[in-house]
Amino acid sequence: MSSGNDEIGRALITRRAALLGLAAGSALLSAPDQARAEDDWNKIVAAARKEGHVVIYSAFVGLAAHQDLKKDFAASFGITVDILEARASEVRERLRVEHSAGRYAADVSENGTTTTTLQIKEDKVFGPFGPLPALGNLKPDFRSDGMRLPVFAIIYGILANTQLVKPADEPKSWLDLTDPRWKGKILSDDFRALGGGGVLFSVLQDHFGQDFHKKLAQQDIKFSREIPANERRVARGEYPLYIPDSLTAAPTLKGLPVKFLVPKEGLPYVGYDLALLKNAPHPNAARVLMNYYLGQKMQQAFAKLGLLPVTTEGFPEVDPEIAELQKSKLLGTTDPERMNQMLDLAKQIYR
Repeated sequence: MSSGNDEIGRALITRRAALLGLAAGSALLSAPDQARAEDDWNKIVAAARKEGHVVIYSAFVGLAAHQDLKKDFAASFGITVDILEARASEVRERLRVEHSAGRYAADVSENGTTTTTLQIKEDKVFGPFGPLPALGNLKPDFRSDGMRLPVFAIIYGILANTQLVKPADEPKSWLDLTDPRWKGKILSDDFRALGGGGVLFSVLQDHFGQDFHKKLAQQDIKFSREIPANERRVARGEYPLYIPDSLTAAPTLKGLPVKFLVPKEGLPYVGYDLALLKNAPHPNAARVLMNYYLGQKMQQAFAKLGLLPVTTEGFPEVDPEIAELQKSKLLGTTDPERMNQMLDLAKQIYR
């Protein structure tokens, strides 16, 4: 078969797998087909138990949910989980080098959507993961394409010091950040680098254009990459505002004089995906793990940390204030194809 036909075949398989997974998850199959799908999944679980092991390379360093995942997954399936955590670029390079050398150590990648998308396009280290029973639980904003499996997202708003910013003066729109009253009073993650600052710059550029950023650049914004320290500086009153602040900070800032603000346009976000490695040494355990990530226990663990869950279920153990903020409108996310272009533009505007 020609390479062109190979690509078409793979695309058809990927699409069919996604549709079958969605149908199985949402009970759209006929009863005999549903029973067959359940039987097939039970066989995968049985094979996963025999494999007994699964390895994740994760770009989310220090994710608290990882420790509970290892314990709970082993208790539920008798399968041990090893997790290697590193920066997104390091995870990507490690996978590229290992696959080029024919050394297949990892089963699953956990990385931001931007990096995962580039890996699919450029590195070609992932394969279709096939039907998963929980696929039908995904929210419309986080549909899977059969290669990337959305599992959570980081959402960004504005952190305000409640002693320095009166309710009437709170920014109600992202556009309000250009108000002269905030000149010299905004602390920010760096727009010119990958991370929350880069995400915010890109999303606001898409919505408001360069004129907005040129006005914002006149506000004498103070850039700092020390994110936890930045949040504490706002809590201490060094600055009234910090942008963009992740909702994941909310549990650690509880009780301090700060407030997470949601502008009327909504919140920028960046998704995290799982992807199945080609030639994974434990492919069945990998698929069971990917499905487990979409279960209520794991999604609730993410939600309690201030991450945005990607499924439609309710999570009763989440702090009501955080749960309400997680219902906020989403403004948009980054385009992997244009991320470098956006960073270059940010460097031009914010010198």
